[in-house]
Amino acid sequence: MAEAIEENAIHCENCNTQVSFDDWSQHSRECVYGEKSPIQESDRNIMNESNTSGIPCEYCNAEISVNDWQSHLRQCIDEHGKRIEKLKDGIHDDSIIELIPCEYCDKQINIHDLEYHSRQCANTTKRDSNHIKNNENVSMDALIPCEYCGDQVNIEDWSWHTEQCQEAEKQRIENRIRQNAVISNDILIPCEICKESFPFQDFEAHQTECQRKQAASFSAGAVGIFPLPDYWDQSSLHNLSRYILQPNTEEYKFVADNFHKTLPSNQIVQIERIQNRRWYRQYDAHKDDFIERYGTSTEQWLFHGCKSQSVDAIISDCFNRSHAVRCAAGQGIYFATQASTSHSYTQPDSNNLRHMFMARVLIGKTTAGSQSTRVCPPGFDTTGGGTMFVTYHDAQAYGEYLIVFR
Repeated sequence: MAEAIEENAIHCENCNTQVSFDDWSQHSRECVYGEKSPIQESDRNIMNESNTSGIPCEYCNAEISVNDWQSHLRQCIDEHGKRIEKLKDGIHDDSIIELIPCEYCDKQINIHDLEYHSRQCANTTKRDSNHIKNNENVSMDALIPCEYCGDQVNIEDWSWHTEQCQEAEKQRIENRIRQNAVISNDILIPCEICKESFPFQDFEAHQTECQRKQAASFSAGAVGIFPLPDYWDQSSLHNLSRYILQPNTEEYKFVADNFHKTLPSNQIVQIERIQNRRWYRQYDAHKDDFIERYGTSTEQWLFHGCKSQSVDAIISDCFNRSHAVRCAAGQGIYFATQASTSHSYTQPDSNNLRHMFMARVLIGKTTAGSQSTRVCPPGFDTTGGGTMFVTYHDAQAYGEYLIVFR
């Protein structure tokens, strides 16, 4: 019996005692943080008006001066990594202990992923703390549900959070299969949500879809929740998917007709629908705000031409104002009502193919801009007007279709 307890125990380096794995989360809080999480303590220190001497470290909670912050943080990260390695070294049987609670969010994380996960949690804490320290209104950031756990997540952290949940779900399924010695695809595994049973090769995809539906049902009608378009293919497990449209579909004809209104002689080679869930939800959050302010939608379908080598970066990370090169009406992202106008911004690639986005753009109120306009003037949302509009927020437009043409 004594040997079994030893195998399930984790050595605490703070008090030098052997702690049961089941008691580890509670013990670590009491031993290291006095029952207060680093996030809670960090927020409390920042909000305390008398605290002007330094910034609380997310790893050790010490007050560090701004000048010493970077070097101190690197040292704490190294020490944190060494502590995790000690935990790994102390685990002799992976089937007994595979999950360890994160010191920041308390979620059960595979020991081999704990260092990466905790660093991400620490970075999130640092960003949130900086928001508070700079008196930014964090509560205004949109919250959207995680497709795996249903938690409400800040839109800036949503992509990383869902990736972590997806990986944790895969690990949980693998652990379950290993523990039950399920090695044959003929054996059916019951879904925890709908209770239906599926072969192993289909189980992960099915349960992921069930979790998404459950998260959507939990958040139905809630403020700040933005569903994806009904016509999207939502079977993909990834945040970003690209779908080539068939020329005989109404969706293809809608895009092609708008393009050919001013470029009738150019041949369309391919039209892709861009499904970037994080980007779309950021855009939809802004659209909801515009409707609230103006009482109606100011969304328009506009064109954006670009260099061929910029296409993948835009699809992954949305339109980036730092790449603006022609700034006659402002230093932002340019969109045109006519494809012929955006054509001059394109450049052919090695195959003589050009690329242009047809994007959803929130126009709002428009005013004149100039080469020196770096941010939109107060009370307005875009500069330009007429056949050209300039946006100044990366999520103010969503590039839903990519047109490849000659």
